[in-house]
Amino acid sequence: MNVQRPLQLFGEMWYQIFLWCLATSVFIHCISACVAFFALRQHSRGVFFPLLIIFIGFLYPVTGGIITSATIGAVYRTAHFTMPRYAAFLWGAGQAFIGFLVSYTRILATL
Repeated sequence: MNVQRPLQLFGEMWYQIFLWCLATSVFIHCISACVAFFALRQHSRGVFFPLLIIFIGFLYPVTGGIITSATIGAVYRTAHFTMPRYAAFLWGAGQAFIGFLVSYTRILATL
């Protein structure tokens, strides 16, 4: 497998976008879990809250991330575009970052 070769098949595109989304989401949620742990280390039950944060870091990519990654891959494949590997990173990291922004700004609570 040539790592410089652009992604051409749907499975390749979907998988790479999904993996980057998963890695970025877990990274962001691990940082959040560390902040929560240090803020709540004196609390009797609050020390377990970071575990929930890490679980959610895996939950989003496994549910919504799979669907959006497949949609992006399907659009590229249907349009007969090849996807550079850096574009897979940008799509995956972008998904995780948008999910972080939506949850951080609590924009869903205002709807």
